[in-house]
Amino acid sequence: MRPIDPRLLRYSRSSRGFIFTTVVLAVLSAAATIAQAWLLASVITRFFTSQQSFSENKNAIIYLALVFALRAILAFAIDRISASASSRMRNELRRHVVVKTLDSGARDVQELGTAGLSVLITKGISDLDGYFSKFLPQLFIASIVPAAVGITIATQDWQAGLIVLATIPLIPIFGILIGRFTASATEKKWRSLGILSTYFLDLLSGLTTLKVYGRHKIQSTKLKEVGDAYRKETMGVLRVSFLSSLALELVATLSVALLAVSIGLRLVDGNIGLQTGLFILVIAPEVYWPIRQVAGYFHAAADGLVAFEKLFAILDRPVVNVGRKIEKISAITWSEISVEYPDRTAVHIPSGQISAGSIHVLVGPSGSGKSTLANILLGFIKPTSGEVILSTVNGDISHGEVNIEELRNQISWLPQEPKFPIGTVAQILRHAKPEATDFELIEVLAKVHLDIVDLPSGLRTPLGTLKQPLSIGQLRKIALARALLKDCQLLILDEPTASVDDVSESVISQILEEKAKAGVLVLLITHRLQMLSGASNVTDMAKLK
Repeated sequence: MRPIDPRLLRYSRSSRGFIFTTVVLAVLSAAATIAQAWLLASVITRFFTSQQSFSENKNAIIYLALVFALRAILAFAIDRISASASSRMRNELRRHVVVKTLDSGARDVQELGTAGLSVLITKGISDLDGYFSKFLPQLFIASIVPAAVGITIATQDWQAGLIVLATIPLIPIFGILIGRFTASATEKKWRSLGILSTYFLDLLSGLTTLKVYGRHKIQSTKLKEVGDAYRKETMGVLRVSFLSSLALELVATLSVALLAVSIGLRLVDGNIGLQTGLFILVIAPEVYWPIRQVAGYFHAAADGLVAFEKLFAILDRPVVNVGRKIEKISAITWSEISVEYPDRTAVHIPSGQISAGSIHVLVGPSGSGKSTLANILLGFIKPTSGEVILSTVNGDISHGEVNIEELRNQISWLPQEPKFPIGTVAQILRHAKPEATDFELIEVLAKVHLDIVDLPSGLRTPLGTLKQPLSIGQLRKIALARALLKDCQLLILDEPTASVDDVSESVISQILEEKAKAGVLVLLITHRLQMLSGASNVTDMAKLK
């Protein structure tokens, strides 16, 4: 990745003001650095050559103290502004990535895996803090301060200017050479982290099965092996980082030493004045230090830079066509559909239709494409072949021509494995209908056969935490209540009766019949044949198998 990627300006508005502010502060810092060195050299020279007292240099010492304070304030301002801007830019990138991921549907999950995508959006973007708050501002400082200081040195003494000009390229050259090893080592570390996170997620998902068959102890050994691989890659990155710091520190030290020897010899010969020589010696480290810091901060930002490429691979995908707006949907019809996935057999879905006033049921074994059809209707997956047609008051419209956000607003969806953000039951339910009163929330919970007294803290019962106070069946009822609460034209329920008792199943069936009679298009995905009693249309997903 380039030090500054123009795509960052496109996806993060905060970066524009941040870059401008950093450049201004870097210019002020360069001026303050030069002024400080000049005042310091001037005061010391007066003490030794003119034998002046402190009182005679009172004004110069005050100015020197003010410049010291100004540099401290500028450094503090750069750190604070960088930290604040880093938080805003990471939030903007995270928001853009989530929106684009939802827009592209299952594509990112297929390429990165569920765990890999989660790590990228959470830890990957968090790792960009080193890039935004340290590397990026230091890059501008290193572009302005060394150039300003080097030109100042050259104007005072051309021989010292030549030495600076000859030695300053050594730091970026060594930095680039070592940086290549760092990038390679960090990429290996990131892959190891992806393997570890994916394996850990799979292990947690199948932990019950592993314990039933007595295979959980074996997995602990395998998990340790994967963890050790990640540890070794991490230590490899740290070794390269320490090597880089040592090499660049030696180059900077030797460069300043060479300059000091040259000035010392010429001072002895009387070819350079004390104040000029002292000024150059004081200010010389400021030529190398900012560039040295850039190389050091590069290692702190290496993890984020690897994540940058993966993030931009998602963000640079073409935006889905805005499409046409829709009004009342009377029916949804699809032809035979095929969906191809990488590294697995293509899914074939038989033709079918959902009509207003009826319940359409999808039945079939796991992996037959039931949830795939729901994801197609939601716009998360694009079929490889086949077409979905929406019958509206404005005529038939192809699913691919519809404004997908507009369509999703008209859909209420209960996924097969519902998840909840951290919040109370009331907050979760109001995601579907913000204006709903507590009475309405209690009523919709009662409809799905969940009494408010069964909740430990009523509507204030917390959800989304590691220690869920509710059973799986209760959680599914809350998810179902949320789906039923939303005003929609299409209701998609994926296994709504899983983990619930027979009485609740009968109540849910009655609710779906009421929704269908109200004109809502109801698509029910289930394994249970008992749910077919109220269905008007049934699609057997095993038909094309």
